[in-house]
Amino acid sequence: MKKSNAAFEQFIDKKYLPLEPKYKAAIAILLLLIPVLLFYFLSFQPNATQISSLKKQKEGLEKEIAALRVQQSNIPRLQKELAETEKIFNEAAVLLPKEKEIPQLLKDISALGQEADLEFLTFKPLPDVPKDFYAEIPISINVRGPYHNMGSFLDRVSKLGRIVTVSNINMTAPTKDKGEMLLNSDCTLVTYRFTNVELPKQDGKKK
Repeated sequence: MKKSNAAFEQFIDKKYLPLEPKYKAAIAILLLLIPVLLFYFLSFQPNATQISSLKKQKEGLEKEIAALRVQQSNIPRLQKELAETEKIFNEAAVLLPKEKEIPQLLKDISALGQEADLEFLTFKPLPDVPKDFYAEIPISINVRGPYHNMGSFLDRVSKLGRIVTVSNINMTAPTKDKGEMLLNSDCTLVTYRFTNVELPKQDGKKK
């Protein structure tokens, strides 16, 4: 090694100006570093940058794959929840007749009154009352018959496959006929129509 350095120093002395030993050593180190620096900037650094970029890309793809695997594993659960929701929705929708089913429902209610031996004095559907996703359909009725017949009629109405509520029951004009007490019974039957329309929100501010 000493011979090699000596030969190198002789080369420097002969080829260039004679220099002090410390400058010769600095030049020797610089000449040795140049290939290393060239390798670093021309080869190592670009490759390292590319490797770092590819590593980040790989990590991103691995995260996406992991997220897709989680979603895929949730598909059966989500499908089950959707099926259960649809089942509940369909069961609820059956209880709320659609518009085309209302005339038949009114006929069914009238037929139940006749089966209960009630005399219909009035049977008047009133205007719809819009609500969120459904509409109330009130029906004003006035019937005449015995008290227990009215009770039987209302019991049969409550057992319909559709939602029908009763309100504002008023019984008047009692008269006795053939040993039975006959009454005029006024009430409002309310059924409901499924609309699937949400009402617009009203501005609470006064104009």
